[in-house]
Amino acid sequence: MAINAAASTTDSDTRWVVADGREPHEVEFEEGMVNFFVDAADLLGVPKSVAAIYGVIFASVTPLSFSEISARLSLSGGSISQGLKVLREMGAVKTVPPDEESESRGRDRFVPDLELRQLMRRFIEQRLEAQLNRGEQSLSGLDQLSSQYSTEERPLIAQRLNKIRRWHTRARAVVPLIKTALKIRVP
Repeated sequence: MAINAAASTTDSDTRWVVADGREPHEVEFEEGMVNFFVDAADLLGVPKSVAAIYGVIFASVTPLSFSEISARLSLSGGSISQGLKVLREMGAVKTVPPDEESESRGRDRFVPDLELRQLMRRFIEQRLEAQLNRGEQSLSGLDQLSSQYSTEERPLIAQRLNKIRRWHTRARAVVPLIKTALKIRVP
């Protein structure tokens, strides 16, 4: 049974995967996988191009070189280079040494890091904690700005700022719990 890979994306006009004479089932599987990760990217605030690169690497049964990724996706070389950099920094892909028999001899090849727990931990450390730190700075700036409101308006502004501070404090308190939960192995 064939899946309609293009219909699973939020932007159904986008075709990420280039067929280029490859087996139709392989192209359709890659397109479905890419669309799955592109849809998830919106939730995580990850650029769609980065998600597309991860999706094609994830779908591949063999490690892919930069040129192989480029041949499979309708993205510019610059987008792929930047996307691979982001994926490496996130720990979402690993490089494997060049294969003597491979056409990508002398070049790194990429495989997905399949350990979701590690990926989530790195995401929390790099994205969530950074956002919480920026939030603290923003709240300090908002405190200073709130003093410029009239005497009548300040109580309402102070109430709203206190609400945001409570949300921020709760979010900060949840981070260690999430990190601990990610360390627990479930059979």
